[in-house]
Amino acid sequence: MAVLLTAGVAACSGGSSDSAATEDVSMTQRAPADDSGAESDGGAAGTTEGEAGAADDKPAGPASPGRQADELDLDAPAIIATGTVSLRADDVAAARLAVRKVVDGVGGRVAEQEAATDDDGDVSDARLVLRVPSRSFSGVIDALEDVAELTDSTTSERDVSAEVVDVEARLRAQRKSVARIEALLARAQSLEQIVTIESQLATRQADLDALLARQAQLADQTGESTINVYLSRAGEREEPEREDADGFLGGLKQGWDSFVDGTTAVLTVVGFAVPWLLLLAVLAVPGRMLVHRVRRRLRAQSAVDATGGGAGGAGGGAGSPGPAAS
Repeated sequence: MAVLLTAGVAACSGGSSDSAATEDVSMTQRAPADDSGAESDGGAAGTTEGEAGAADDKPAGPASPGRQADELDLDAPAIIATGTVSLRADDVAAARLAVRKVVDGVGGRVAEQEAATDDDGDVSDARLVLRVPSRSFSGVIDALEDVAELTDSTTSERDVSAEVVDVEARLRAQRKSVARIEALLARAQSLEQIVTIESQLATRQADLDALLARQAQLADQTGESTINVYLSRAGEREEPEREDADGFLGGLKQGWDSFVDGTTAVLTVVGFAVPWLLLLAVLAVPGRMLVHRVRRRLRAQSAVDATGGGAGGAGGGAGSPGPAAS
């Protein structure tokens, strides 16, 4: 019998790993197994995996984990719908309250929200993440677009019907697989058999839990749609430019505009010229010193020449002979 039990576990799945025995054994109370067949055998001829496989024909018990996620309608299309709405309002706080009223009206909820305030403490920007029933998705989008000035609105839908059906089918097969292993565990007689079977049971249960988590995620995404709402304060509207008035006021306005434009032009030229003027000032200092030095030399040379010329003229006059006597 020990050989047959071990062979049955190997046929279900090859390989083994460590697991906590007490937790897995308690699962036998929930698993559907062919207990009547096991009792009728009375341990006479030995139990094979074929007998344990009779559990395949019985549905999983009502206490199986994750049954609340099985309520997905496999006949209806499974759609994951998401949307984004951007609004602009003069009073962001009032617009946010209007958004909450729209959500409450369809039985939805605000999953997340955040807001920013200005220096006066008034709400200037806000973001809300809404979860609404999927059947009300389109109506909520239309209602939100009418709350305030619409600046942007986008929606997207993804059909996951095939994945929902696939996960459901894999869940049924995995539950039956876990039930077979639990049936073998209930008939194990040696410690080696218990360790081997519990290892397989832990692996099967982990796969089952992963499928249940994915099914719950799909149920959440298809049951409720997600809408992101962005609210911002409307900026000051620019007044339309009026045509220039005639008469005194028109001339005064034109004169002022010309004055401002002229002043701006002059300041622009000055600003452009300042760096060049600074450069010229730096170069002018040594240049001026050089010019002064050259001028001093020229003056000194002129003075020397003038002094030498005067002395020569005086000497020539003293040595010249006087007029001849008649």
